[in-house]
Amino acid sequence: MTQSLRERRRQMLREEILEATHQLLTERGYAAMSMDELAARVGVSKPTLYSQFPTKEDLIAAMATQLIERTLALVAGEHSASPLERLLRFLHTSVRLQVEHRTSTMQLWLPEIVDLLERHPHSRACLMRIDETIVAAFHEAIRAGEIDPGADVPSLVRAYYALSLTPSVGRLSVIEEPDAERLADTVVELFRRGLPRPLPGRP
Repeated sequence: MTQSLRERRRQMLREEILEATHQLLTERGYAAMSMDELAARVGVSKPTLYSQFPTKEDLIAAMATQLIERTLALVAGEHSASPLERLLRFLHTSVRLQVEHRTSTMQLWLPEIVDLLERHPHSRACLMRIDETIVAAFHEAIRAGEIDPGADVPSLVRAYYALSLTPSVGRLSVIEEPDAERLADTVVELFRRGLPRPLPGRP
């Protein structure tokens, strides 16, 4: 069904608000981010902002869900890739996008935001879906002989998350800014090399 002009404008405004929310969250953090500042940045009134997102919690939950779904969409449909390749491509995409957009997914995993996301049914479902997808891919990679069957999967998954969420750590370092593609390549290679591989001849 074709969207009306009014619906398209509403959707465009929603996207603009979510983008500005992501920027403010990265710049200020959750506690210091205000709806007043967000409305001013987008150039809308507070009633207009609240008509889209009734609460700050609704706003953050929608933004987090959008970020996760965008990243998943970029690596979806690669059914010809092996389980390990799918994991590495997702890791590469997550790191590259954060560096290119100068954003930090770490903000999403602060305790107060995790608690918020777990309370919202839609964002909770999204988090569970991505986790189930990643955990399943690790088990598929073991069955496919790409990772040692004796591997500690819970630790591998946590290490994977840590690498995918921290490309902006060290932003204040004296070293120059990394190239997004080369940093993503490096993170993927470090993770790949650290994986326990099956011994030759071992099923």
